[in-house]
Amino acid sequence: MSLIAERTRDGLKYIQFESMCELKLRHGFFTRHGGVSPEPFDSLNMATTVGDRNENVLENLKRMFSVFGLDLATRYDGWQVHSGTVTCVTAPRDPRARSLRTDALVTDRPEVTLVMRFGDCVPVILVDPVRRVAAVYHAGWPGTVKKIGANVVHVMKKVYGCDPRDVIAGIGPSIGPDRFEVKEDVAGQLRAAFPDDREKIERRDAQGRIFFDLWTANRLTLEGCGVERIDVAGICTVQNRGDWFSHRGDSGKTGRFGVLVSLDGMKYA
Repeated sequence: MSLIAERTRDGLKYIQFESMCELKLRHGFFTRHGGVSPEPFDSLNMATTVGDRNENVLENLKRMFSVFGLDLATRYDGWQVHSGTVTCVTAPRDPRARSLRTDALVTDRPEVTLVMRFGDCVPVILVDPVRRVAAVYHAGWPGTVKKIGANVVHVMKKVYGCDPRDVIAGIGPSIGPDRFEVKEDVAGQLRAAFPDDREKIERRDAQGRIFFDLWTANRLTLEGCGVERIDVAGICTVQNRGDWFSHRGDSGKTGRFGVLVSLDGMKYA
């Protein structure tokens, strides 16, 4: 059975993890299709920080939420800054309030919908069907070095009483191992963060260029915390720019795709 399901509703195309669909977890990694934004943000851009008009982004958010019958007023999102910070969410964000600087959101509240935005960095959803806790986090190379996934699992254990063995993880579309070329300074930081796994996450091509595998690095981080069920979408945003926004692939002139997760209606394990 395929790990992911590709779906289309009202012109919006998105993918879901089958393991999470079995739990009736409302979640989705949304492609760039089905929105109202013009080029180069065409068309389901979820970020106001890239040059798109605020009213376009608001309409795109409403369309994404409507796929699951969710009210935009349930939204909680943060200001993603490549940190290792984890935020526990207990209520929707007041739209008049300034977003908190954070790169991971965790909640056990079904009345909250978690939202994050991506354009090559690794999006990860975690769900514990026993404790009914969900998380989403943003792992670019800085977050991968800081092992933000370990921070999230730690919070899920300490704050919500989760057992990592009950947690299901889904690593979504991002820049893939064949396209994530790095310079020596970044390579050094990644090697230091994963000293025993260099052969698994790093390779050099015939020209001596260095490439890193962020999918494997983030999987190894979660495995090291005791998470056993980890699904990887295996979709490279750079190689699939027709469907996904890619900051590197589009030389920075592009939008951000949305990732959404809600516990509303999820089954108990």
